[in-house]
Amino acid sequence: MRLDVEILVIGNEVLIGKTQDTNSNWMAKRITKYGHRLRRITTIGDSLEEISHSIKDVLSRNPEMIITSGGMGPTFDDMTLEGIGIGLNKKLLLNDHAYNMIKKSYEQAHKQKILKLEGMTKERTKMAYLPEGSTPLPNIRGTAPGVKINAKNKTTIYILPGVPSEMKAMFSNSIKPILIENRGLFMEKGFIFEGIGESQIAPYVTKVEEKYPQLWIKTHPRVGLAVEVELSITAFNLENGEKLAEKALEELKTVILELKGKIKE
Repeated sequence: MRLDVEILVIGNEVLIGKTQDTNSNWMAKRITKYGHRLRRITTIGDSLEEISHSIKDVLSRNPEMIITSGGMGPTFDDMTLEGIGIGLNKKLLLNDHAYNMIKKSYEQAHKQKILKLEGMTKERTKMAYLPEGSTPLPNIRGTAPGVKINAKNKTTIYILPGVPSEMKAMFSNSIKPILIENRGLFMEKGFIFEGIGESQIAPYVTKVEEKYPQLWIKTHPRVGLAVEVELSITAFNLENGEKLAEKALEELKTVILELKGKIKE
């Protein structure tokens, strides 16, 4: 069964341009690869109001999966868990399993002399307070555990750290198996041509789109010494998608050649 997914990126550092959001791009590629539909990517700041409002807004669209990234650390501005708790009307409770995960991570870091400060401080313990009903997710690359919450209706929320190495490991261990289990069909084909512009081919692309409404046909201008345009065709959960895409591509190639364009091999 194909899943509808939304991503919520949380962090002031992303909004002011200090940190580039590579996390959502990385996740989007993998969500799509396994045949699922990423409906929306939203970026917000570290604000309880923004986080609580945004999680309610996403839930109103009833996606099967929501993935958040960022705001999971020990500092005062890491407020993702509290904000989501408010949005879900769930209290934050000390989760023993999460506490032990965090304690073990800091003990190992101290023994390896990565960190000087020993023991569970107030700030470290903060990361173990999860919305009631949550399941902590192991963080093999860091200290803050991820969180899984079964929300209303059919939606499951996965709260992941913003540090890319931590997010990727947690995504691979906790989310990827679900994407594979519910795998849909995804197909992408295309080619690059030059010698004619995107605006010249546009009316012909429109006609082919009307002929094959199940396909998504898109042109992307490329930067280079020559005027190059990439033409791509994608389809979700279409049994005969490969065959239809090949037919559409051949028709578009014929048009490009008739317009004196050149198809790059």
